[in-house]
Amino acid sequence: MGKAFSIPFVAFFGRNYQEYLAMFSLDESSLRGRSILDCPSGPDSFIADGTERELNVIGCDPMYAMSIEQLLKSGKEHIDECFAQIEQTPGNFDIRDMEKFRKDKYDALASFSKDFLRGKGVRYIDASLPDLPFADRSFDLVLSSHFLFCYASVENGGMMQGNMFDLDFHLKGITELARVTRSELRMTPTHSMQAPPQRHSYLDASTKHLESLGFAVTIEPSDYDDGFAPFVEILVGRR
Repeated sequence: MGKAFSIPFVAFFGRNYQEYLAMFSLDESSLRGRSILDCPSGPDSFIADGTERELNVIGCDPMYAMSIEQLLKSGKEHIDECFAQIEQTPGNFDIRDMEKFRKDKYDALASFSKDFLRGKGVRYIDASLPDLPFADRSFDLVLSSHFLFCYASVENGGMMQGNMFDLDFHLKGITELARVTRSELRMTPTHSMQAPPQRHSYLDASTKHLESLGFAVTIEPSDYDDGFAPFVEILVGRR
């Protein structure tokens, strides 16, 4: 068995706008006229680029309490550290175009950094799961990527050193995301972060929990290339 991919921190590591559409299997027209929450948002450019496209988008992340200088420093360091780990575990990922994947992360961070000060406290909210500062059913669409499932312990299919984000934490986080969702919740990825590609060990319990909260749940395909085909999928919950 090869070396496990693991990191000792929650990375400030973002995706760009086009990656967001791909990984959540959305198109821009489906976002118009809807209030959207991205949680956690990190240094994604989805909020910046969505705002530029006149979408009604809000992101929340505990890192938003920091200064823009701290965020840029963390973002660059975390991108470099994550790619160093990827290079040390070559059998764990099968990303078709690694250079583009890396460039997309830096491009997302650049777009985020240009918009952050303009939107801090308005569309960039300092908050974290499982306790969000929004009223029940505040958002038509809630998006959540690359935190839940990803940061379970290595032993449970995630990439975290330690079990800070265990199944109980996941269910509390899903409860909170569901609470602020008026219509639709989308979560990704749903696969283990360790080779070989497979669905995450927390997925069944998370699906059943979301159903118990009154959502119809489906697992839907995504064309996003994160190196774990054919298990790149989206958990979709609809009220």
